[in-house]
Amino acid sequence: MSRKHRDCKPAAGSGPGIVLVLLLVLALLTASVMLLVLDWQEARWLLPLLLGGDALLIYFVWAAPGRLGYRAGKDKLIIETFAGKREIEKSEVRAVRKVEYRLGLKVIGSEMPGYNVGTFKSNFGTVRAFVSAKRGRGVLLELKNGEKTLINPRNPERCLEPLGLELEEKS
Repeated sequence: MSRKHRDCKPAAGSGPGIVLVLLLVLALLTASVMLLVLDWQEARWLLPLLLGGDALLIYFVWAAPGRLGYRAGKDKLIIETFAGKREIEKSEVRAVRKVEYRLGLKVIGSEMPGYNVGTFKSNFGTVRAFVSAKRGRGVLLELKNGEKTLINPRNPERCLEPLGLELEEKS
């Protein structure tokens, strides 16, 4: 892995979120075992749904954070997520600021430990977030169409260097 690649990985997230996800998985597994032990014939159709839901949840929690990343080229920033890629052309960017952010209510998207992707309310208004943590240091890209995009690379200066955009400090 090149240094530039490491610099563009999202900064490590923190918090108790993984405990909540594990509790949800444990609850689904407990419900599955109860169906087997209590021999509820009428509810047997739920067993494959519960086990399938557990498997999908475990896979998503394991795989999604590793797919979040950023790549900057000369003309565009590519944001990689579990569901695909988003490209932001350099010509679309009005300002780039280093910020301290706090994500609030999720409007639409995916939110789990190490993976917060979607539209969120934040201390900057509504933002499109592609970050690993609900709060921390990040980079706010203000686009010419009025959209605000939030990312949190480990080393913002090195990651965004190929774009040639100057990072401003947010006051």
